[in-house]
Amino acid sequence: MQTMRKQLWLWLRSLRLAFLMFVALAAIIRAEHRENWIEIQSPHYTIYSNAGEHDGRRVATQFEEIRALFEQSFPKLRVDFGKPTIVYVLKDENSLKLLMPEYGQNKDSMKVAGQYHVSSDKNYAVVRADVTGSGSNPYHVMYHEWAHGLFRLNYRGLPLWLDEGLAEYWGGSDIDNKEGRVGLADPAQLRVLRQNAFLPIATLVSIDASSPLYNRQDHAGMFYAESWAIVHYLSLAAEVRDQHLLDKYLAALQASDDPIEAANRSFGDLKKLGAKLEAYTRQSSFAYQRISVNSSVSEKDFAARHLSPAEGLVAQADYLVHTKHLPEAIEILHQAEKLDPQVPHLHDELGYYHFVKADYDNSLKEFDLAIAEGPNDAAAYFHKASIIYRQNRYNRETTPQIIANLQTVISLQPNFAPAHAFLCIAYTQSPDTRAKAFAEAKKAMDLEPGNLAYFIDAGRALVATNDLANAKKVADIAQKLATWPRDRAMAVNFQKTVQAKTNPSVEDSRAVAAAEPAADDEGPTAGPARPSQEEGQITELICGHPPSVMFTLKAGDEQFLFHVKDIAKIRVRDGAADSAEAASCGKWKDRQAAVEFSPTPDGPAFGEVSSISLK
Repeated sequence: MQTMRKQLWLWLRSLRLAFLMFVALAAIIRAEHRENWIEIQSPHYTIYSNAGEHDGRRVATQFEEIRALFEQSFPKLRVDFGKPTIVYVLKDENSLKLLMPEYGQNKDSMKVAGQYHVSSDKNYAVVRADVTGSGSNPYHVMYHEWAHGLFRLNYRGLPLWLDEGLAEYWGGSDIDNKEGRVGLADPAQLRVLRQNAFLPIATLVSIDASSPLYNRQDHAGMFYAESWAIVHYLSLAAEVRDQHLLDKYLAALQASDDPIEAANRSFGDLKKLGAKLEAYTRQSSFAYQRISVNSSVSEKDFAARHLSPAEGLVAQADYLVHTKHLPEAIEILHQAEKLDPQVPHLHDELGYYHFVKADYDNSLKEFDLAIAEGPNDAAAYFHKASIIYRQNRYNRETTPQIIANLQTVISLQPNFAPAHAFLCIAYTQSPDTRAKAFAEAKKAMDLEPGNLAYFIDAGRALVATNDLANAKKVADIAQKLATWPRDRAMAVNFQKTVQAKTNPSVEDSRAVAAAEPAADDEGPTAGPARPSQEEGQITELICGHPPSVMFTLKAGDEQFLFHVKDIAKIRVRDGAADSAEAASCGKWKDRQAAVEFSPTPDGPAFGEVSSISLK
């Protein structure tokens, strides 16, 4: 019996050893099996493809032609964002997991053919090379988001109906053999329109992001369908297309900064327009535009090269870290570092990883290494300015450092709007530079008219130079233009600042002192904005490099990324726990919370937290 037990023990031990060897071997195989990535440089895009050079060149050509289509259709608009656009061409659906680790875990979720992501320093597109066929454009969602970016780049205060209507209208575009087709009717949209009651036009044009009629997560709703329909009608209906009503509306909007007034002035009787729109959507066929794409771009002229295994990993990490897939990003960055410690852009990605984690000391070290390897690395200088601000705010020592870094960014990347906006606020900190602040805000506004934050920055520059009459005009206009919760918070914030400056009281003066640059250079200022508040659920949480914290707050349809510089220095209230438990950030996830914060002018975080009340 004892011999049998010994034999059984030996057999189990050998089986365990064999299993461990199998696991180790599988890990080695996974480590050795790497995607073969190719980099393709077209005139306006960088393409990373694991689908081969042919598909990479094909998608690069498609992106260049879509850009040319917009450029021809809107010759007065900017079609370049002033920052790089990276396009990932993936060979199949399974490859999506390289960039979207959660993809496929929910069997009920929609299949993805393309995706577009905007960040502060780069834009990203993800495209599957294996998606082809007829019917609805499989890249509709990606084109929709890209169109959003382009129209918001050029127009300030687009009302929600026009913002979504234009994105839906242009999202269905496709190009075949250098011919673009724009305004193709979507059968799904038509079904929604024919099965539901129409919103009155007066209601449609006044809806903002807080309305229950608007659902940003569901592009199949009546708001989206009717917004698409009115843009389609005004653009292509035979009875009105020669009247250029959309152009008139945009001109009226720019003149009045009032979406409802602009609609009444441009469209006339809104009830009659609503009746015409309903009849229009019930017709049996719909016109669309055919546009010959005049592009001299040839895919044969694109430079292409094979990436080393380490370069391929860094290219993937770039997307992962910018979309907050941090565990996956750092894992493959470490793999890349083991393969080649000198691989280009490794320090940039490690620097941004630590930046998002609020580990500013390590982030600064990595960006310094990135600059040592590439002195023309504009992004590294921009993030250095952000780190200096986040660590010590503005003071006599840090402000010149922030300004110097931002001036370097602008010398390397003149059309990078965030650097001009950030420099505007830095200039307001000293009497010696305040006169230059407004010009930087104006440059940022000219580059991105659709960004309300830059418009408010111009107002803050006016306050800093005591031009309160014009600052009040900016505050009044910002109130009309604010569509999103974030924009409304900024607009209300700035309105209160101007009111306090115009009609100061003891209490208001204290508020302004906490919100605006100090009157002289004695000591640090408290930051560029007075506190705002948002309520919602904490959905993502990073208890980062002690004592800082990063978390995402979901408030209705909006999500806000917040930063805590030092958890010991903010007020944390929790009625369901004692103060020690509340102070532990590990207890915050999935809780409802009211967050008081000061908006930050740079980087990925929306605001710096001063207090949090957990419910």
